[in-house]
Amino acid sequence: MKLLIPSPPRLVLLSVDGLRPDLYHAPHSLGRFPNLNALEQSGASAAAVESIYPTTTYPAHATIVTGLPPRAHGIYSHLASLDPMEKARPWCWFARALRAPALWEVVRASGRRSAGVSWPVSAGASIDHNLPEIWDPAVPDPHRDFETPARHSTPGLFGEVAKVLAPMLGKADPDQMRGEAALYLWNHYRPDLLLVHFVYYDQQAHAFGPASAEALAALDSVDQQIGRIRDAISHDAATTLVVLSDHGFVPVEKEAAPLAVFAEQGLFARGADGSLALRRLGAVAAGGSFAVYWLEKPSPDDRHRLEAAVEQLLTTGAVQEVVGRQQLETLRADPDAELMLDAAPGFYFSERMDGPPVRATLKDRGTHGHLPTRAGLEAAFLAEGREVAAGKNLGRVSLRQIAPTLARLMHLPADILAPDETPLALG
Repeated sequence: MKLLIPSPPRLVLLSVDGLRPDLYHAPHSLGRFPNLNALEQSGASAAAVESIYPTTTYPAHATIVTGLPPRAHGIYSHLASLDPMEKARPWCWFARALRAPALWEVVRASGRRSAGVSWPVSAGASIDHNLPEIWDPAVPDPHRDFETPARHSTPGLFGEVAKVLAPMLGKADPDQMRGEAALYLWNHYRPDLLLVHFVYYDQQAHAFGPASAEALAALDSVDQQIGRIRDAISHDAATTLVVLSDHGFVPVEKEAAPLAVFAEQGLFARGADGSLALRRLGAVAAGGSFAVYWLEKPSPDDRHRLEAAVEQLLTTGAVQEVVGRQQLETLRADPDAELMLDAAPGFYFSERMDGPPVRATLKDRGTHGHLPTRAGLEAAFLAEGREVAAGKNLGRVSLRQIAPTLARLMHLPADILAPDETPLALG
């Protein structure tokens, strides 16, 4: 009698940046996003996933693969620079910035192989077939910078995949390109873990609003890519498919410029030509939140000026809440920030340094970055596979529960990632 030995479990992890679960929840969306609808029916799904603070892409994606909050994994925002005067600020692209093991590391330690397509904070990661998300911050369009990701990809891999993508250049949106790259990696290397980051919905939701025709059309596009990948892995019963997001989205109509108020209060120096120059104050704008840092020990006068600037911003109605150091500690957020401003409904924060403190938006119609309890900032989670019950509603869960859940799906030790978090019961 021949014994049938189950194949080692594989995992395909697809992140749809900014996806709100209410956009695909049946029945109101039935037929619009057929693959998301099908996953919700055939697998387990969360009614909502509470993200981390700030609810932005890079800190949240670091949490997805470590199970830890920003204060523990070390990725506090998208930017690696606190200098608001820097013209081309680098992002937190490199995996070496993570202060905790990531999912791909424990997969490699188990003797299995991984692949990644444009996953945040993965440049230089121990991913066997890696096309990381990274670009030159000085270029006007990151999606047209091929030299930088090629330099940081697994040697030879970018050129290999570029040959497949060449006919699509100028004709396809970013998610179609990423979906094609993911299918190539799956078909040619059959990794045990495949991570893919889709971005087109996030781009369109920022530009036109989270429920705009343009954003929903982008979601149609990524739904098609999910379907193509789902079809490609469907013959492999050992593979679990997880589709999730990092945060949700809210609409905005007004732009607030804290840096303009800080400049008015004298918190920046002035050059001989009258231009602003860095003094002691650092800052990072993240749409729905704005982090403030002391780069050097502040004087009593500096502190007074910052207090006056915050008071002035409060009078504009743009600030819903001033999040101080004690609350930041409770949220397990950035330990270096002096404070963070959380935007009021309808407002977002920019890095503009002159003009009125508040004006009608000239650019964005949607944003994220606020406290994770803000309505509309909920992230998504759907899973389908042989160890996942069909039609199971997981309720409201935490983004920190995702990593230990993924580890369990790959039959890794339950406590190897985020041992203090409870994995989701998918079966």
